[in-house]
Amino acid sequence: MSGRRRDLVVTGALWVVLVIVGVLVVRSVDLLPALRSEEGAEVDLAFNTLLLYSIPVFAFVLAVLLYSVVRWRVDEPETGDQIRDVPAFSWGWFLVSTALAGLIFVTPGLTGFFALQSAATEEPDLEVRLTGVQWHWDVEYPEAGVALEAPQEILLPADRRVRFELTSADVIHAFWVPAFRLKQDAIPGETTELIVTPTEVSSYDADPNVRLQCAELCGTGHARMYVPVRVVEPAEFEAWLTGAAMGMGGDGMDMGSDGMDMGGNAGHDEG
Repeated sequence: MSGRRRDLVVTGALWVVLVIVGVLVVRSVDLLPALRSEEGAEVDLAFNTLLLYSIPVFAFVLAVLLYSVVRWRVDEPETGDQIRDVPAFSWGWFLVSTALAGLIFVTPGLTGFFALQSAATEEPDLEVRLTGVQWHWDVEYPEAGVALEAPQEILLPADRRVRFELTSADVIHAFWVPAFRLKQDAIPGETTELIVTPTEVSSYDADPNVRLQCAELCGTGHARMYVPVRVVEPAEFEAWLTGAAMGMGGDGMDMGSDGMDMGGNAGHDEG
């Protein structure tokens, strides 16, 4: 076996081993937090798909690098032969990279986009309006006539399609609940929409990722611009919403289903 053929065989074998190890590691380790929305499944699928696509590429670079370090390592610097282009390798790398980019464009690109767009066309069960204000969120349930300024938490029903209508009173903010995965900008003078279907009862106390966090740098209070989210059973949510609409709590300060103050801030200073 010639030296060049041996180099190719060893590097190829190392590449295969690294790919197998990488796939096993990715399959055995959960890199993402708990998912708590239907639509977020498309985001997780896209992440995991891109991660799998990246393994052979990274493994190839690593295999060539490791083999080169071991195979051609020298103790003292020396002048070697001039490195010349190998057209077959260059064209092969170009074609493989182009094919991989095309595959990414189709899936998860187009497939994920159309899946989310299709979900957005279905009628929601609940409408929630959110207004970003430096540095808190104002919440409104327009169908029930309930409006909360800088509430301490946001209540949502489980297994119900929620359409969020987003806007901003000052600068660009962004809706992001890590457990729901989806993100959407809130823009002054415009209204953007986002459909989310919470899949299970959850709360910020049990999972810190169940919170509405501003994901667009919006000033000195950006890091404090969050509010816990609590997902409850539909019956519990309807009872709370009915009570809030009837003016329970007098000044709107005690409308949480567990007695929690819904009229203050999410436990953080706005100053």
